Amino acid sequence: MQTLYFVVPCVMIIFLVLAFPNGFCLADINMKSGSQCSQADYSDSEGTFQANLRVLLDSLASNVVENHGFYQTIVGRKANRVYSSVLCRGDISASSCSGCTLNSTRVASNDCGMSKEVIIWFRWCFLRYSNESFFGDMQQTSVAITNETDFDDPSVVSEGLPFMTGLADAAPDRSYMFLTAILNTSQGGQKRYGMAQCTRDISRIDCRRCLDAQLESFRTVIGNKRRWEIYGSNCFMWYNDYHFYSNASALLSAAWRPSSCTRLIIGTTLAVSAAIFMFF
Repeated sequence: MQTLYFVVPCVMIIFLVLAFPNGFCLADINMKSGSQCSQADYSDSEGTFQANLRVLLDSLASNVVENHGFYQTIVGRKANRVYSSVLCRGDISASSCSGCTLNSTRVASNDCGMSKEVIIWFRWCFLRYSNESFFGDMQQTSVAITNETDFDDPSVVSEGLPFMTGLADAAPDRSYMFLTAILNTSQGGQKRYGMAQCTRDISRIDCRRCLDAQLESFRTVIGNKRRWEIYGSNCFMWYNDYHFYSNASALLSAAWRPSSCTRLIIGTTLAVSAAIFMFF
């Protein structure tokens, strides 16, 4: 294993590359993209926090649809209070939004049962809850998913990142801070498709900062890839070579079904001076 050290002023970027021997592969259907669970906490001797959490999780699937795909709520009092946020991807149907939210709450209960800070990423929705308020507080922790061997045409690579940079700049000013776009490349009619979205509790300025930071953090990972996705705490980006967005039925009928596996990269951007550690 080789370790490289780079001193970077003002920003530290950490990448953890995890291999999935059982074949964690992308498919154009709704699926779990990643999760983060805090250490299990057994201090809730009376079970009040867990009771509040169950009430909260049971309320999300219906309320997120009624609130146009984004819903935040608080259940409980003082030390047993639970804060939660759920966001559905802007192009999916109401039933897909509700179904994805329900799946994410089940995953949270099964995989992070005694955790008090939880993030669950699905392709179509995002769930987060905590015993501390995070509403309106932009954070940069993100998960990037890409196929390791799915390199793009070199002549298209130089167009892809500028296209997504433009999308990241424009999305915050759109309704619901959600935007899709198509890149007509210079290579014989080839197209690339992009999407960007932010949670609606942050400002438009923070939305733009969040998307820009994702592109900067994962530039060397996604820059030459044909397909990739980035999921964060407050912003999200998708890039593909087929028209993947529109509605759930369109996603389910898409032709892409890769057989090779992907890797999961967790990146955190911090405003400090430090070194970058990259492991190979």
